[in-house]
Amino acid sequence: MNKLYRFAAAAAAMALAASTASCSSPKAITFGNGTKTAMTIDGYDVPAGVFIYNELYAYNNASYTLYSKNGEYPTVEDVKKANIESMDATDWIQNSAVDYCKDFVATEKEFEKIGGELSAEDLQEIKDGVEQQLANTLFTDNGIGEESIRAILTNSYKQNAVFEHYYGIDAEDGCSEEELKEYFIDRTARIKYFPVSLVNEEGEAVSDDEKHELTKLIDGYIKEINSAKTNEKKLEKFDEVKAKYDEYTAKKAEEAAAAEAEENGEEATTTTTTTTTSADDEGTTTTTTDPFANEVTLTKLTTTTADESADDAETTTTTAADDSADDSQKALKAYNDYVFNDLKEYTAEKYQYDENTIYVIIKGDIKERMTDDDMWSEDSIEALISERYYSDFTDRMKKIAEGMTPEKNASAFRRFSPFKLKLENV
Repeated sequence: MNKLYRFAAAAAAMALAASTASCSSPKAITFGNGTKTAMTIDGYDVPAGVFIYNELYAYNNASYTLYSKNGEYPTVEDVKKANIESMDATDWIQNSAVDYCKDFVATEKEFEKIGGELSAEDLQEIKDGVEQQLANTLFTDNGIGEESIRAILTNSYKQNAVFEHYYGIDAEDGCSEEELKEYFIDRTARIKYFPVSLVNEEGEAVSDDEKHELTKLIDGYIKEINSAKTNEKKLEKFDEVKAKYDEYTAKKAEEAAAAEAEENGEEATTTTTTTTTSADDEGTTTTTTDPFANEVTLTKLTTTTADESADDAETTTTTAADDSADDSQKALKAYNDYVFNDLKEYTAEKYQYDENTIYVIIKGDIKERMTDDDMWSEDSIEALISERYYSDFTDRMKKIAEGMTPEKNASAFRRFSPFKLKLENV
């Protein structure tokens, strides 16, 4: 299912279901005539199966909350005895499930309001998803049948349609494709870099002579890269000097190991490493068949979640450091500012990341990679729209849901109290 916008509970539970092993279980839960509907929300009857599904999702959240607090996964009994946000676990789980059901109904009603329709492809994906999930005992043992699974999956596709209606390209609260491109260009840098460490394997600072040697090496690398005649050749040359540096560090490690072995009266094992380079700037031989293989993208700092830079990751997202940030966060922010504000395109430079690390870095033109088969594919555009507008969308839908009043079926709430469900595999 290549959809990026999903009812959160549905997405999480599908992942949960995929990892849950099927096993023999007691007889599945069944519904009586008085408990087929768990509640009515603004005239919409919520099936008991949908409510139970959301209880399982809420139970999973409760379990994870306790895990985060205590550092170990709780048993069902541990969760049952716990207090969460000043509520006993049963009340917390059922209240959460009610909120998820309100979100569910908000999507149903908003989809109807916009006159939404699902495509034939959507309907086929829903059908395939239902068939897959029917084999999962987590659902069937808890009385979540085909109709409820279909309703949950269909709701997630409806949510996607509502999102696109309001926030898609040229939509009511969205933007044009050109505006989205500017948004992407402003906050995305395309770089190649590799770190040069100023500490040895023991974590100690290298000697002044070694630091001088490394500085001379770095300056030579930068001069070699910048001497290339075209931007493309500069990027190729960057890969070559990185390979040279990798060979240099491997040789240094080998020499250190040999010296240690000699000191201990042992025989050292040596490994020969070689570097493949192009003959010259006009040659056709390169170190890689993928011109973008060693590139990463760096996202301009925001106030959201961060992942540290990694030279083997395709995308790196970081966060802004506040006044209480530690040295590593400050270094990360300074580096991010440097890349976006000071580093010129297609000019290799050295950057002192922190007292122990120097980066050799080059930045390319991000617009050159904004093509249909690279960074401006349909999936990339959808992901970017989601990144830009999904918070606005969830706020919109939450406001709708909060205005709804559920009429609970007390019999269903008693019968399907969370700790009467089969929770061992959740």
